[in-house]
Amino acid sequence: MKKFKVRSLVCLAVMLALILTPAYAVEWKTVNQATIAWDPVTTNIDGDPIPAEHTIKYRVFLANATTDPNKENPVQLGETDQTQYLITLNVEGRYIAGVQSVRYDENGTELAVSPDINWSDVNGAATPNPFGFVRWIPPSSPGNLR
Repeated sequence: MKKFKVRSLVCLAVMLALILTPAYAVEWKTVNQATIAWDPVTTNIDGDPIPAEHTIKYRVFLANATTDPNKENPVQLGETDQTQYLITLNVEGRYIAGVQSVRYDENGTELAVSPDINWSDVNGAATPNPFGFVRWIPPSSPGNLR
């Protein structure tokens, strides 16, 4: 009887955890190129507007979801003043995209960098629909048909 109660409690706890935990599955998109986009940054982290003479640029990163799941060694793909970026995947694997804002003064001097990189696989206000990219290199065509 005691085993039945313990099993029942464990089962109930697991079911509650599954019901109460939101499912934020990453949608994996199979591509060799993809354009990511984001909203422009117009304020600093205190909520104050960025002065008109300052420029915001965006650093775009890629992290290998298999070999670097914690995104500790992302690769910076580039920097842009646009709110979109074309990513080209040349190596097979699963990848997560990230974007970080950078503030420059009127002379082009870097003033400050956003404290976080917003990653495509993290559900929240910055990424309401988590996603990642998969690149599979196609096999060779069959040869020597008879």
